[in-house]
Order: sequence, then structure tokens, then C-alpha cells
Amino acid sequence: MYVGPQPAERSILINFVLDKSGSMETIRAATISGFNEFKNDQAREAGSAVMTLTLFDTGFKTVASAVPVRDILDLDGASYAPNGGTALYDAVGNTLALTDAYVAKCRPDQVLFVIMTDGEENSSREFDRDRIFGLIEERQRNAGYEFIYLGANQDSYLVGQAMGIRAGRMVDWSATPEETAATMQRVSRNVRAHRRYAEAQSPVMFSPEFEAMADLEGQELADAKMAYVREAKRG
Repeated sequence: MYVGPQPAERSILINFVLDKSGSMETIRAATISGFNEFKNDQAREAGSAVMTLTLFDTGFKTVASAVPVRDILDLDGASYAPNGGTALYDAVGNTLALTDAYVAKCRPDQVLFVIMTDGEENSSREFDRDRIFGLIEERQRNAGYEFIYLGANQDSYLVGQAMGIRAGRMVDWSATPEETAATMQRVSRNVRAHRRYAEAQSPVMFSPEFEAMADLEGQELADAKMAYVREAKRG
């Protein structure tokens, strides 16, 4: 019988770094509703979850810093108004700094970044690709942080790897309302699965076997986790 730690006993910091550059205007409504559904979905999940939300265009803005997910305000047409360029590296770098400070103080069991953009970096002033690569690689290796990269209008696998993100955590999507909604739903499902997996890091994400854990509990979850780990070791 499974006697390990239950997902409800785990704590997580979810960092959502969300593009609001001018090109996101065509999917503005879908991004707003998709993000709101994502954070509401995570609020319903068992366990303790706080969120940092960073929006970026030519600059960046920390909308919320380590706030309980249930208390994160919905995005709307006023708070999410696409404009300007893509300061992706500055948004990620500064969110990492906030994360490190929170982790040092509160020591959550899991730390996860979701980075969603429809364009490549073109506006950062403080951080460049090499520095972000080094920071992400080090945090994955030594601090157990997880990173998910959702990239539209680009090869997200190449861009994500160029930022230091481990394989199996990148998703390509098309900047249409339908794909934006579907991508938000899929990433939320994977974050739920990661939380139920209840380890600092998961071997790989965005597979049917991993996503299935989003709906399992107790012994069924434990059995699925064991099978998933065995398969990941074979792969």
C-alpha cells in the first residue's frame, strides 16, 4: 500500500511569465480567458500554491509576487493590453530573482516556471541569452526548479533549449484563439500532473502517460507514478 507523501501535503510556487507584446493583440481575449482558467484550475488543486505573475512587452511588470493562487485577480482588457516589443529575458531574469528570494525564505517543495510567448526576444536591456541560459541551467541542476516554454511563431524546442530549458518541456502552438485556449488547458493539466507527481522535478512532461496523472489520486496515482518512472528510465 502507498504510504508516501500525498500531493495535498506539497507546496508549490508557480511563476507565470506571460507575453503581452503587440503581436498578442489578435489573441488577446483567448489569452485572458485561458490564463484565468489556468489559475482557477490550479486554485482547485489540493496542496498549497502561490503564484508570481509577470507580464512583459518592451519592459515587464510583476503583477503579483508569491500570492496565493486563489487570490490572483483575473486578467481583463485593462490589465492585459498588448503593446510594444518582447523583453523576454528581462522578464525571466527578474522573476528568477524574486523566486530565489522567496525560496530562501519559504522553501516550497516545488518551483515551476511557465513562459508563454508568441515571438522572440527583442527588447531586453538587463539580461541576454547567455546569462539566462546560465541561470536556468544552474537552477534546474542545483535548486530543482522546473521550466515550461510555450512558443508560437517559432521553433519552441530550439528557442527553449537555447535558454537552457531541459527537453520535454517545450510546446509549439499557433497564435490563434483556438490554439491559445487549447495550449493553456494543456499546460494547466501538466502542472496539475506535476503537482500530483509530488517531486521537485518530473522526468519529462507533455506525454499522455504524464498528463494522465492529473486525474489520479491515492494508490492509482502511486502505481502510475511508478510505471512512469520505470518507462522514463528505459527511455
